[in-house]
Amino acid sequence: MSGLTANGRQQGMALVVSLLFLLVLTMIGVVAATNSRYALQMSLNTQDGLQSFQAAEAGVYAALATSGTATDLFMGFSTEDIFDGLSDEENPLASLETGADITTDVFLTASATACPRRVDGSSVGLFDCDYYRIESEHDAPRRARTRINVGVVKTIIGKQAR
Repeated sequence: MSGLTANGRQQGMALVVSLLFLLVLTMIGVVAATNSRYALQMSLNTQDGLQSFQAAEAGVYAALATSGTATDLFMGFSTEDIFDGLSDEENPLASLETGADITTDVFLTASATACPRRVDGSSVGLFDCDYYRIESEHDAPRRARTRINVGVVKTIIGKQAR
């Protein structure tokens, strides 16, 4: 009979242990879901940042691609928003998913100055250089924003009068 009395006292203990076990499992689940949400947000922000960088870089390459063409941006003048007035067929950034958010500007920073060459070289005095700065920015509202500045040196054979 002593077995019946001991068993009678432990009937509520199984309920308490199972409720504590469920509470611990619930807390682990909530923490895992929160960590998962933060990891997803971080990966989305990283993806936005990389896409923004690639879009800004595409603006730089599109400006560089005009060199030697009829619309050469490196002919001694500065221009802003170089791709704004172009149609979709003419705009090299139109095929990008974020092409509308890219602003690319080309600035002439120094005209007909000394080129970065060795002083004792045979071409000293024969070449002048124009220095340009290409500034490309991708700015999507409420998302990532990237700005890239690239310097370009254009060599000019002979002295140029401006």
